[in-house]
Amino acid sequence: MTGRRRGPDDPRPLLALLACAAGYALLRLVDRLGPGRLSHLVAGPAALPIALGATVIATALARQRHVATRRTLASRRAFVVVPADEFDAAPELVGSFAAQLARSGRRIGGWWDRRASALRVRLTNDDDGRLVYLLDVAERDLSLLRGALRSFRGVELRDPADVLGGAAAAPVDRQTTLRTELVLARPYVEPLARLPLDPDPLSPFAAALAGLDRGRGERADVCIDLLPIGGFRVLWRRWWMRRQALRRTEAVELPSSGIGGERRGRLDPGEMAERRDLGRGLEVKLRGGATLFEAQVLLAARAPDRSRAEGIMRGLLAAFGPFSDRNWLRASGLHLAGLAFLGSDLPGRRRSFERRLRTGLFRPARRNVVTTAEVAGFLKPPTVNCASDNVLRSGALLAPPPDLPEFDPGRGDLIPIGRVSGEQGERIVGVRAADTFFTYLAGRSRWGKTASATTMFVHLARSGHGGLFLDPHGDALEEIKAYLGEDGVAERVVVVDLGPGGGDDQPCWNLFELRGVDAEDRVEAVVDAFATAMGWGERSTRAINLITQTASALAAISKELPPELAPTVFQIPTLLTDTSWREAILPFLPEGSQSFWRERFPRLSDEAVTPLTNLVDRLGASRRTAALLGASRSTLSLREAMDAGLIVLFCPGGGGTRERLIANLAAFDVFYSARSRGDLDPRDRRLFWLGLDEAQTYDSDTLAAIEEQGAKFGLRAIVMNQNPERLRPATLNSLTTNRSHMMVSALNARAAGLVTKEWAGEPSPEAITRLPRYRFIAQVTDRGEVSRPFALRGVRVGDALGAPPAGGLERLEGAIRCSGRRRRSAEVLAERATLDSRIVGELGSRRRGAARRSAARPRRRGEDCGGAGRPASADSFEVGPS
Repeated sequence: MTGRRRGPDDPRPLLALLACAAGYALLRLVDRLGPGRLSHLVAGPAALPIALGATVIATALARQRHVATRRTLASRRAFVVVPADEFDAAPELVGSFAAQLARSGRRIGGWWDRRASALRVRLTNDDDGRLVYLLDVAERDLSLLRGALRSFRGVELRDPADVLGGAAAAPVDRQTTLRTELVLARPYVEPLARLPLDPDPLSPFAAALAGLDRGRGERADVCIDLLPIGGFRVLWRRWWMRRQALRRTEAVELPSSGIGGERRGRLDPGEMAERRDLGRGLEVKLRGGATLFEAQVLLAARAPDRSRAEGIMRGLLAAFGPFSDRNWLRASGLHLAGLAFLGSDLPGRRRSFERRLRTGLFRPARRNVVTTAEVAGFLKPPTVNCASDNVLRSGALLAPPPDLPEFDPGRGDLIPIGRVSGEQGERIVGVRAADTFFTYLAGRSRWGKTASATTMFVHLARSGHGGLFLDPHGDALEEIKAYLGEDGVAERVVVVDLGPGGGDDQPCWNLFELRGVDAEDRVEAVVDAFATAMGWGERSTRAINLITQTASALAAISKELPPELAPTVFQIPTLLTDTSWREAILPFLPEGSQSFWRERFPRLSDEAVTPLTNLVDRLGASRRTAALLGASRSTLSLREAMDAGLIVLFCPGGGGTRERLIANLAAFDVFYSARSRGDLDPRDRRLFWLGLDEAQTYDSDTLAAIEEQGAKFGLRAIVMNQNPERLRPATLNSLTTNRSHMMVSALNARAAGLVTKEWAGEPSPEAITRLPRYRFIAQVTDRGEVSRPFALRGVRVGDALGAPPAGGLERLEGAIRCSGRRRRSAEVLAERATLDSRIVGELGSRRRGAARRSAARPRRRGEDCGGAGRPASADSFEVGPS
């Protein structure tokens, strides 16, 4: 067994002073001794107290040093350094990193706990056998290490518990552990190999860890503890190495001399090569600017059986092979003629080894002094030059996340967007609501974009904001409803569910009931919805004009009728196909509209009318849709929802043209309802948050207008879709120009190229295509400043807001029933069946009443002259032929 060497090159300044004091006391005692007579030893009055005092002081200092060391060991913290896929480190950056770390060796008072102050570089494996790179330092050196790590671009810090904490280890009684400590085989004046950083020196270690499964108890640990040498210790070490170098140079030159010291005429080529090699090696060690470290290298291999543990250990030892040059690393211990090896697994050494491995205590078996060039491969995480696939990486090379505030459910001024990683572990961060106008999320299906948008919307709703979340599939609405059952929130919820899980009873929503909304805005909403759902473009002028004239006519007669008789979308086929019904309402239309219906409409073919009537007939074929759109009197008004802060959860159902039409009617009604608030003072326009999933479903000029104009009227939006290419160029341009935040998960190569162009080429499109699930690249606005793209992990509503309230769904359902907004479908369908005749009857009674009032009015002068120049009565109607 090799013990720790304590030669003259082991300076301990304070203890040396105490030893001098004790030696002085001993000399005083010897001075009292007469020549040749030991019995004449006489202790002076001051010698014994000095010796005793020195002993007491030395004991107290040793005890204090022990306490300080234990305290510092307890404060040590580790974190995982995760490199990006394209991370690279130039030798200059590694040298800068090492030079900054060397400052910890110059700390005043560092002698007390120096054994606990080493930087630990640890290589281990995770559950999937990937190489994980960790750094471990004393807590007081954290800020120094963080500053040094800023030399590297493209690394992020994570909590080891998030990376390694989930692994289940095998039972201790079934596990075999092998331990090895490596030391320099020759005096440390001889250098190790100076390996280039391409290929990465960590590649052999990644290969050694490949295939290890922590779940089965297979684990490997490589700990390289580096203690910076600072202050006068550097001078001491360099002086000692120069002395050793001189001796070794003389030893090489000695065989080249003849008898009597005369040089031979011809030098041996082997000796010349040896001298050149020695000179290069000494230059590495003795170069004045090189940072010096004391090193401690500990290896541990754990496996369920000994043969597997031995295989792991052999792989780790082989990984150190490339570091061999004039010096190399060997196992600390004693070989017994090839029969046995007495190393760190001996019972007498095992306890010390485990303590050093567990706590980070620096107490190597022998002194190992290395330079930055010799250990440069360990002073950075795995780079892009590490060809092994089993390396834990963060993905694309990105900027560090901005200094976003940590999210708290009690802060209504923040919107949770996801998790960012740091040395404190992952934390959920939020963007400020004041900085948020439009948020765009894009990415592959089931990759987390809807879950992130759901979290944002739920928090906004619980913070008092109103909004509408439009989900064609309805899955997100079920999760949202579970969190809206709190008192003060449930009373504001309106649910429209036309999906498979929705019932027949629905709220009533009539687009032609003009409460608080301008008729022209409502007509535009209906026209845009039909045009988008049917795919009508600029060339479909006849179809667009027909739906415009139809919607305008129904809006016009809605003004003349009481709310309980307002026409609905189901009067569109009646107007287009029932001549008598159309003739009955024509007197109540503007003159321009009457001209269209009397002169131009009869010349249209049936092919122009059929697409409209068929689509509306498909709406009426669904009992749920008919219950939603078939009542004259609305129980749901989106303008009212904005002003009152209601929370509307809307599922139009997914799949066909009918569902797309309903989704478009909802989205466009929101915009035009918001625009109708233009007459309000801007301070009175309550914010209303619109969540649009599958945004390509509603893509039109109106969707682009939402991003361009909606913010003026208090409208905010969270827009989601799978592929930016599915949006019209004008819509995508408007969205990327006006968005506050943008988050993307995995996309195809073309879509990724669009995104990176928006971000000025950062990161590469390839990085976006390889993003794992629930991983985003985000760019946000914080305090008016747009950040650079950074890595973000998606967050679910349960992670950000905790568990849903107990009994929330029951309270929500009770609040919806008590609100009176949901009506029985049978009642609505019964009213719809008679609405056509009731409208004609009401308009007919108005015409007859107007005629009676006109007949009973006294005739004025000139009325018998054929009415030439007679002003029209406000109560008169122009009645066409019946």
